Amino acid sequence: MYVCICNDVKDKQIKAAIASGVDTLEGLKDTLDVATCCGCCEPMVNDFLDEHHAKLDALAYAV
Repeated sequence: MYVCICNDVKDKQIKAAIASGVDTLEGLKDTLDVATCCGCCEPMVNDFLDEHHAKLDALAYAV
């Protein structure tokens, strides 16, 4: 699914970048150019980041 139409960025690209350690909005902007044009995709990108950080928090508490 396209998340950032302006820069042709799909959800799988964002998830792969997050999984590889790019886990900030600024990092994703630098890496994928996501949310650097009109900004309409920024809320969805933040949702992906929030989901990732929630999973990390859950794993931290499980240990």
